[in-house]
Amino acid sequence: MSFLLFFSGFLRNDYGELSRALGLAFLLTLKRTTSVRKDYPTLPHLKALIRQGPRKPFPPTEDGGGPWQYQPVYEDDPDFKMTYALLAMAMVGSFCGGNVPLLPAWMGGIIGALAFASLTTGSNARGDLGRSMGMRVVGLFQVVLTINSELKILSKTATVGGLIFDKIMIMDRKHKIKDKIVAICRWGYDKVSRTASQIQEDMQQEARVT
Repeated sequence: MSFLLFFSGFLRNDYGELSRALGLAFLLTLKRTTSVRKDYPTLPHLKALIRQGPRKPFPPTEDGGGPWQYQPVYEDDPDFKMTYALLAMAMVGSFCGGNVPLLPAWMGGIIGALAFASLTTGSNARGDLGRSMGMRVVGLFQVVLTINSELKILSKTATVGGLIFDKIMIMDRKHKIKDKIVAICRWGYDKVSRTASQIQEDMQQEARVT
C-alpha cells in the first residue's frame, strides 16, 4: 500500500493529488501533534498523582478561580475550555467502557462516560490529569480538522472514490463481475448447505443404529 501511494504521488491527476495530500498530512500531523503534547503535558500530573512530584494545577488559575472560569491571561497560557475537556473525556470513556467484556455495550458506555467525565472535575492531581488529557484529545481533533481544511483531503478522497466506483461499474458492465461474485457465493452456500445436511443425516443414521 505504501509503495502504491508513493508511486501514485508522481501522477498528475486526482490520484496523485490525493497521494501527495496524504503524505503532507502525515508530516503535518507529526509536527503539530508534538506541539499539542507540549501544550497539554500529562507526565507532571502523573508524577503528582503518585506523589513523586509537586502538583501543577491545570489550567493555571489565579485568585482561586476554578477551571470553569479560566481565561488565558498571558501568551504562554494554554488554551482551555472546561466544556470541551469534559465532553472529550466523556466520549473517550464511552468508547472504552463500551468495549469492556461481560457488560452490555450501552451500559459500559454510560459507566465509562460518567467515570471519565468525573475525572476532569476534581480539584487535585487526578482532576488536572483528566483535564489535560481531555484538552489533548480536543487539540488532536482540531489538528485533524485544520489539516483537512488546508489540504481538502475529504473532498479529494471523495473524488478519487467516485472515479474508482465509476471504473468498477464499467468493468462490471463489460465482464459481469457482480454476477460472477454472486454465483460464487451461491455455489459456496449450496456446498456448505449440502455438507451440513449430509453430516446431519449421517448423525441421525448413527443414532438410529445405536
